Amino acid sequence: MDEIRIGLDFGTHQTKICIQRVPDEGHGVPEYEFFKFADQNGVEQYFLPSVVQINKDDTLSYGYVDPKDEKTGFPLPKMEIIKRWDASRIDEDAEALYEKYSMPYEDKEASMNAIVKMLKVKYEIDDGRFNERIAAAHAKYDKEMEAYNHERNLFRNFKQATFAEYPWVGKFDSDILCVWYLAYVFFLLEDVYPDGFAINMGVPTDDKTYKEKRELGTRILLSAIHLVEEVYSNDLRKFLNEKVDDLVKKTEILSFSEDDKESYMINIFPEAYASLIGLTSRGKLSEGMSLNADIGGGTTDISFFIVRNKIPKIYKYWSIPRGLNYIAEMSGFGYSEKDFINNASQEIIDKFNRKKDEIVYILTKNLIDLVRAHGIFKSNLLDALKDRILVYNGGGSTYPEISNPIYLFTDVKVADAELWAEEIVKDKSKVSKLFNLLTTAYGLSVSENDSNVVLCDFDSLLASYYNSGKEHKEIDKDVC
Repeated sequence: MDEIRIGLDFGTHQTKICIQRVPDEGHGVPEYEFFKFADQNGVEQYFLPSVVQINKDDTLSYGYVDPKDEKTGFPLPKMEIIKRWDASRIDEDAEALYEKYSMPYEDKEASMNAIVKMLKVKYEIDDGRFNERIAAAHAKYDKEMEAYNHERNLFRNFKQATFAEYPWVGKFDSDILCVWYLAYVFFLLEDVYPDGFAINMGVPTDDKTYKEKRELGTRILLSAIHLVEEVYSNDLRKFLNEKVDDLVKKTEILSFSEDDKESYMINIFPEAYASLIGLTSRGKLSEGMSLNADIGGGTTDISFFIVRNKIPKIYKYWSIPRGLNYIAEMSGFGYSEKDFINNASQEIIDKFNRKKDEIVYILTKNLIDLVRAHGIFKSNLLDALKDRILVYNGGGSTYPEISNPIYLFTDVKVADAELWAEEIVKDKSKVSKLFNLLTTAYGLSVSENDSNVVLCDFDSLLASYYNSGKEHKEIDKDVC
């Protein structure tokens, strides 16, 4: 029997899956295949939108949903437009008031002067309250949007809310939506691989939250599997025909169990680790301090790591709630609607890049503070850090405008299909064009056990270097 390992890249905006198949009971040469999902037109895609929708008949749809079937909620609020007083219009406004309210016997000149004087006073008062009126309009809009989101029947970003702990407003807890969505994914997988499989899923985390996120990810997966196998007995049709109120009653978030985790062969990896392990395990990155930037649709995840013995040791991790959708929406269009880079505002691109620069500046400052504590000059560290590696992956890596060098990390590398050159990959020519989007799913499929993950305390970064018994007053490039 073949051994099957699922690399499940559960994304904020879309989900990708890589299958590692090892023939001869795990002793053969690994083969790889990216799972395909059928869209509403029956066309096979390598991505499944991370979307859950309540339909008009109170059933639910997942992934490729038809917006016309969404159950009606509150109408989309509109922001009130507050305009500042335009002094050039005062005569025109006064004329309009005079024509509307004047009497035939009135002295027009005197009346006009009085109206103009009155309007000036009114407009000056209104202008003085302009910021107050703007604030009131925003507060009203925010309140209406909160009500709208609470009654909305199409759900996105629930993965981000659950694992990256961003604010969430909705009818259901975000973790419940994760369970439903992943249950749907498992229905599809178990139909193709009925003899079982190991599951490797990625979550956004750092060294301080990994234990907690590892347990949370396991609980979500166990709960989804419980729905599929125990509640609905692998009957996808029954699951899709269930009314939402009944589904709520049948959904349970299970407790964490190390035994169940092992029994179901579940491993939870940091997404940053998963996006790097495919590169480092094959010696594609040199040893030393490097950065990885994964620019996705919803977030940009930056990790600072050192390669040691072909394993990425991650010391810092940041998740920014800004990705391709942010750049598109702030530029006035939807990411899927238009050619991205030719319609993106340069001002917004610059703002996005400045956020990356800010993070790397803080990182560099922290590194400087760390080495100074050991009597090393700042200039020595900066010399050793020159031209360090910066790896880009995710959808943003295809755009040089946002996958640019950052400070001293100028050796920009884009995760590409060269990584697969030595592997047996089904449809290699097709998926190679999508490699930057599929890197994390592939990395998850080649990761073996989450106990091998190395997330390190930043303050211990140079501990082994300084505990070697030698007197160090400078740091060399081999260490960096």
